[in-house]
Amino acid sequence: MRLGFFFRSVGFMMLCFFYPVDCRAQYQGFIYGKVTLKNKQAYTGPIKWSAHQRLWSDVLVVSKTTHNAWRYLSGPQRKRLLNTGNEKELDWKFMSLWKDKNPKRQAEILCRFGDISMIHVKGDREAQIYFKNGEKLRVAEEEKDNRHLGRSIVVYYKGDSRTIHWDEIGSIEFSEMPKDMRAANGEPLYGTVYTSKGAITGFIQWDKYKYLDSHQLTGKIDGVGKLKRYAFQRILQIEKDDNAAKITLKDGKKYRLKGTRDVGTSIRGIVVMHPILGRVVVEWKAFESVKFTEQPKEGLSYRDYIKPKRLQAEVLTKDNKKVKGVCIFDLDEEWDMELLEGRRDGLHYQIPFREIRKLVPKQERYTKVLLNNGKTYLLGWENDVSDRNWGVIIRSKNGVYNYFTWDKIKEISF
Repeated sequence: MRLGFFFRSVGFMMLCFFYPVDCRAQYQGFIYGKVTLKNKQAYTGPIKWSAHQRLWSDVLVVSKTTHNAWRYLSGPQRKRLLNTGNEKELDWKFMSLWKDKNPKRQAEILCRFGDISMIHVKGDREAQIYFKNGEKLRVAEEEKDNRHLGRSIVVYYKGDSRTIHWDEIGSIEFSEMPKDMRAANGEPLYGTVYTSKGAITGFIQWDKYKYLDSHQLTGKIDGVGKLKRYAFQRILQIEKDDNAAKITLKDGKKYRLKGTRDVGTSIRGIVVMHPILGRVVVEWKAFESVKFTEQPKEGLSYRDYIKPKRLQAEVLTKDNKKVKGVCIFDLDEEWDMELLEGRRDGLHYQIPFREIRKLVPKQERYTKVLLNNGKTYLLGWENDVSDRNWGVIIRSKNGVYNYFTWDKIKEISF
């Protein structure tokens, strides 16, 4: 399923995806909380999650264990989605419960750690997530990315680190990090990534997991000789040069590196994140260069992630029918902190629904996405923004559940 991005803090103006926001102490941007073991022992400190997540703006990828929205579909509606029937006409209102087979497609949820209040371990690959609004959700590992549940996490505790295995954990309670605490041996990477579609400014993860200026960029000079390592704190700029990278150090020295995953087409992606507004994953083909700058001395903290609210939307159908009410999008997204996903030209966006003003389905594979900040993107290919979308349910004020398939929708306003 389911970014748009960047912010102003002292002297910082967003160059592309985001609009200005107020900021607080930067080091409070790290994930922090109390990990209570099953034996009741507890460790409190900064946390590194199993897929290398360290910041509140990092994303947890899991699957819902139940498809609650399916209870509002009639038998013919379910059959159409499961390709087991040839029904052309659908019953748009809630008619009956159909207790036949469940959908094979997983109901995925993507949310930032800043939106979560607690995680309670429920099994080898399962957990119960509690959001800041008190709502809870039973989840399991996601098939496409199984690094997020069931793996060890690290707690930085009293000047040391403690690796805790999943089967030891009872619960993790997240909270604001003390203002005077340093959370890591280094500072988060920050700067502007220049792409074929424009510039994006924010916190950066190189190759999806190198996120501190103490981490190192590796490569061989012109692809030959010994492997060289350069800490990001020494690097001013990286420019793409086909399947190599030209780096400029802060002392003015320049090198052309290649021969490793860090500096070529095998890189897993360059992630640019905003703590509130989402993130973009930039593929090598869309990447042009990055210039690192000092990150804001103040940054968004745990308390800046507001309590999730139910999605509210108005659907306008192609026959000009309007229905307004509580929304379940793609039969799985229900909260405004969940992320809409879409791709275009080597850029993978994940945008919180609360930042989206309107969606207008276009061609089969694309949707026009209009944000509250005035930005507009034509995104496609992911379930959320293509003809693979399973449709929208609107519960109107009179309590009627209205189901609209994607091909019948002209636009959705949030």
